[in-house]
Amino acid sequence: MTFAVGILVLGLGLLCWLGQSLVFIAPEVAQRFGLVEPREDLDETFYIIEVKSLGLVDLLVTWTFPLAGLLMIIEAPSWPWVALVGCGVYIYMAAAIILRRYYLIKHGKQVGSSAAVRTAYIFGALWLLSATVIIALAVSVLQTPQ
Repeated sequence: MTFAVGILVLGLGLLCWLGQSLVFIAPEVAQRFGLVEPREDLDETFYIIEVKSLGLVDLLVTWTFPLAGLLMIIEAPSWPWVALVGCGVYIYMAAAIILRRYYLIKHGKQVGSSAAVRTAYIFGALWLLSATVIIALAVSVLQTPQ
């Protein structure tokens, strides 16, 4: 089971990390893939925070989740610890994605189309769910006597 979950974690983690990296490095290309809204559809401050500031932070920290997946696949004994770190990053990231949009919309800021906001909420929820499941799996492995 750990192998199959590891494949899923690696795939989802790489999808997120590569997408966020593309948003930071080449936002125009990321826009073509629907990873970021056109600059003119966003409040300027939101665009700078989302693409530049958080884009760089995401590029630097979201690699931990796919690494946990790789370590699961190769059955490295350190995978639960790396998974806990990666899951913490993804929980923070997902909560920030959801709450940032919620509060900015509530205060009348332009954060993209309704479809883009809905997609952000869906992906945020998926990251929260997957991180929670992996945390439970990692904790169960750490509590099992070796």
